[in-house]
Order: sequence, then structure tokens, then C-alpha cells
Amino acid sequence: MSKKTSGQSLLVILLVMAVILTIGLAVASYSITDIKISQQEEESARVFSAAEAGIEEALKSGSAQDVTVGEITAKVSKAAQGGGRDFDFGGSTFPSGELANVWLIGHNDDGGLNPAVHFSSNGQMTLCWGDGASQDDSPALELALVYNDEGSGNYKVIRQGYDPEGRTVGFDNPQDVENCAAGFAFGQDISLGGGDFALGGNDIPYLLRLKLLYNTESQPIAVRTSENLPNQGECYESSASIESSGVTRKVRQCQFYQAPPEIFDYVIFSNESLEK
Repeated sequence: MSKKTSGQSLLVILLVMAVILTIGLAVASYSITDIKISQQEEESARVFSAAEAGIEEALKSGSAQDVTVGEITAKVSKAAQGGGRDFDFGGSTFPSGELANVWLIGHNDDGGLNPAVHFSSNGQMTLCWGDGASQDDSPALELALVYNDEGSGNYKVIRQGYDPEGRTVGFDNPQDVENCAAGFAFGQDISLGGGDFALGGNDIPYLLRLKLLYNTESQPIAVRTSENLPNQGECYESSASIESSGVTRKVRQCQFYQAPPEIFDYVIFSNESLEK
């Protein structure tokens, strides 16, 4: 074999080896990437399960305690909801027809009602709702104020509603969105001691029940008040992570005080007795 032919063969062999090496490195790289993705997905699932376990334990025990699942520890924190002048249901949004309850009296440690702590019968509120994302999805707001009438000792309800599109007979047009936080499309100032409510000085407001109507997507509701509201419940946040990979997952769950079912609204009348 001539030197020229030998040199060409060597060059071909080197080129073939380079191609094979390139393909091998590419395959190895893809394999390593797939392994890393699979490992991250597995770790993410394990971390998320640990965070969920922390939430479940907190809801069961009513306290915030760290929970260890295998080698992963979920750190759990607890924050009271309500107790101030602004309440947004923990950032929750509501579909049409779902009740959002705002307690106006306090609760004991066991969850029982404590009428000794209550919002003033002449307190001021601003109701805020809707995100204004679409003019075709402008919700109306229906409310029911449940209170204890000091004169008779009976529980009574006062109803009112606000509809920005004028679709509902008897509903007023909301007018006070400037008193709401940024991001809300509609608002209405109300006074429990006057206007449509006019509670007596010794009446005890118990519960404000709010309901959006006509919206096709879930939208926010918030309440701003002239004085502190009683606590409405608790929110728990559980955070778990794997330090070596940096994978972290957080789970947040709010648990508000229980309220009567919706049928409750239809068996209380303000001014007349229930006749069968």
C-alpha cells in the first residue's frame, strides 16, 4: 500500500471515529438530561407530598407543626384570617352563586360563637368585588345581613343587592369603587346603622353573606371596614425542599369558620312570622 493510500485511510478512520464520538456524546448528553429531568420530577413529587402532609396534619391538629416524611421535613406556618379592617378571603375567588361568609361576631377556641365580641351595629363597610377583566363578565353582588334583634331576641335577615348592569330588579347600582383596593371593578359603601340596614344600637350583627351573580369565571370579593373584624379562620402554609437539588414546593390552605348552609337564608324573615 502506498503512503498516499495509507494516509487517506487514516483520515477516513479519524473522520468515522469523530462522527461516532459525536453521536455517542450526544446520546450520553440526552441520557443524562433525561435522568436529571426524571430525578427532578421524582423529587418534586416527593417534596409536594411532604408539603401536603404538613397541611393535612395542621388541619387535623389545628396547630402549625413541622412534619417529616422520610428524609424531607415540611415547615408549617399558621396565620389568622380576619382580625383587621381588610379581609379578602385569603385571596380566594368565587364562581357565580357560591357564598362568601364574613363573620361579624367572634369565635371561641373550640369554634363556638362568642357574641360578646362583635362588630358594631353602626359600623361602616365597603364591599368590593369583580376584577374588571371583561365588561361582558361584570358580576352583581347579593348580600344578606343576619343579626339578632335585641327587642325580640329573634334572628333576622336584611337583604340587598348591587348590579352594575341593571339586570336585577330591586338591586342598586354600585357607586363607591374608589374606596376599594386597586384591582377591584365595583364597590359599595354601606352603614349597618343606617340606609337599607338601620340596625338598632343594641342589635348584634352576626353574619354577612355575599354572593356573586352572572359571572362566568371566578372573581374576587373583599371587605373593608371602619373597625377590626373578628377572626374569620386560619390559613396554613407548608413548605418542603431538598437542599441538595434546590427543589422546593409550597402548599397553602385556608380554613374558615363554618357557616350555616344556603337553605338557612330562606327560613329567616325580617318582619313577618313564618306561616305554614
